[in-house]
Amino acid sequence: MNVMAWVPAAAVLLLAAAAGAAGEFHVAVGGDDAGPGTKDKPFATIARAQAEVRKLAAAGLKQDVTVVIRGGTYRIADPIVFGPADSGTEKHAITYAAAPGEEVIVSGGRAVAGWRDEGGGVWAAKLPAGQAGTWAFRELFVNGRRAVRARHPNDGYLRVVTASADRMSHFTFGRDDIPAKATADGAELVFIHDWSISRVPVEKIDHAKRTLTPAAKIGRQHRMMVITGYERHPRYFVEGALAFLDAPGEWHLDAAAGVVRYRPRPGEAIGAVEAVAPLAEQLLVVRGDAEADRPVRNLHFVGLVFEHCAWALPEGGYAGVQATFHPGAADKSWRAYVTPAVDFELARDCRFERGAVRHVGGAGLAFGRGCRNCRLLGSVVADVGGNGVMIGEDRSRAVDGKPWWQAAPQQAASANVVRNCVIEQCGRQFFGAVGVWVGMAEKTVIAHNEVRHTPYTGISVGWMWNPTPTPCKASLVENNHIHHVMQVLSDGGGIYTLGIQPQAALRGNLIHDVPANAGRAESNGMFLDEGTTDLLIEGNAIYNVARSPLRFHRATVNRVRNNVLVVAPRVPPIRYNATNPADIKQENNSVVAAGPAVTDVPAKAGAAHGGSDKGPTDVSKLIEAVRSRAGPEPAHKDKPPAQP
Repeated sequence: MNVMAWVPAAAVLLLAAAAGAAGEFHVAVGGDDAGPGTKDKPFATIARAQAEVRKLAAAGLKQDVTVVIRGGTYRIADPIVFGPADSGTEKHAITYAAAPGEEVIVSGGRAVAGWRDEGGGVWAAKLPAGQAGTWAFRELFVNGRRAVRARHPNDGYLRVVTASADRMSHFTFGRDDIPAKATADGAELVFIHDWSISRVPVEKIDHAKRTLTPAAKIGRQHRMMVITGYERHPRYFVEGALAFLDAPGEWHLDAAAGVVRYRPRPGEAIGAVEAVAPLAEQLLVVRGDAEADRPVRNLHFVGLVFEHCAWALPEGGYAGVQATFHPGAADKSWRAYVTPAVDFELARDCRFERGAVRHVGGAGLAFGRGCRNCRLLGSVVADVGGNGVMIGEDRSRAVDGKPWWQAAPQQAASANVVRNCVIEQCGRQFFGAVGVWVGMAEKTVIAHNEVRHTPYTGISVGWMWNPTPTPCKASLVENNHIHHVMQVLSDGGGIYTLGIQPQAALRGNLIHDVPANAGRAESNGMFLDEGTTDLLIEGNAIYNVARSPLRFHRATVNRVRNNVLVVAPRVPPIRYNATNPADIKQENNSVVAAGPAVTDVPAKAGAAHGGSDKGPTDVSKLIEAVRSRAGPEPAHKDKPPAQP
């Protein structure tokens, strides 16, 4: 997808015209940082333009300032960092924008070139001089597509036969499950829990005893995450070893020798392949000064594509708990999450518009701690290793020795918006990732997005496992199209919630294609998990879901009204786990039995489920009404918002 096709040429031209010569700088591949940064003599780097804009800001802005970036690829080894000195003012904005009709790519990757045919269907390339043993990347992108890190089996999963006595140290595998030539050298275990995964380097593969021993104990992150915590014979696969390089599109890195090997896909030519591996660990960082209470203000990025970003596995491996949060280095607390490539923190009235974040090893984009009135608009977040979009923060930060959300709830992220975006193919490495994660944040709006093709939950809101009040309130998840989620893991849904959420609503969402649970717990159209309270679930349509469209677990009082719930045979429309059904206040919901098409079967309504006795034609019309509002709006509606 050419993201610049979304950018009306007039948008950037108007910005430039309003700024005038004194408030406009230009950047182009092949420019000169020693030049004046004009249209005829542009700078070569965004950082050089940033330095000039900073001077204007320091002197006091008299007008809007625009940096117009010409099309091309700008390669960086470290993130471009913006702080309070890069801020606009209440009256005047600072905008970094792609030139009209041109695609601007900021890449944190480096080319892997000089491929030679090793025979046997394998190509090989040497890393640049001096990078052997120092550049241990986990992703390779070939001709714009993520290549598959050599894995076994190529499709599907293996199953644990028996776990060690402590259910953590090792397990046995089946006869012929792992190729006899496979060794632990470079191998990584990918272990599937119900709603998360572990990624651990392999210490030993004993083919005689058919045992696999990881370098760190499985289950160290949580007592429920031991080998047989959910199933007697859980799923796993192994990747990263040279013995697994046996299918087109797979690659392998011998980091010590500095050699990359690749099995080409059909049609790929050795002299015409473009391979890129990530080097930078973040791409764009916008961060205010917490100690000085100086946020970054009125700073905008329009039409820019950020791609190729690395995230290194923690020492001892990755032990996911939920939504990519995992134990910190010092202890077992949930203090870390997979880092976003584009990271806003302590930002006010900033936006990322009509751009993209793609092909990254970590998370996509975050409006984190203290972000207020920030907007992600009309953009694509795709092919990311972790969460797609993150809003707010978790519980772990402390203020004066107390949890921040109790000691300083006013610091919560507030009034941030994700609108008209396509968010897809998240969790490519860390399957417990979600498309959009909203933690402890208030007044968040997630509206008119399409969230699709994720291994776990589509949209997740809340981060407290009981009804204790937190800053999470007044969220609106509205008119989103969420589908083909929960494709690998279990115990989630199109939408997932936690905790008390006063004034919050899940409204007008279209959710479909949620498969049967692959693990122990079921997956749902919406999973309203522990502590979910004060939530309004209204006007949603949920169909083609293998289990119950709605499931409540340890929830209290919530309202469910005017929804269309299409149910599979012998599946209840609402499942109650440790939840009093009387607490779920239901009104005018339409419950219909699934069939080849909604209109081909009679309605299955029922007062016991808060349902109405609508006929199949009526229900079909209701679903189509929701469909007409769900998902991104037409491009013409997504004009740049008025400046603050």
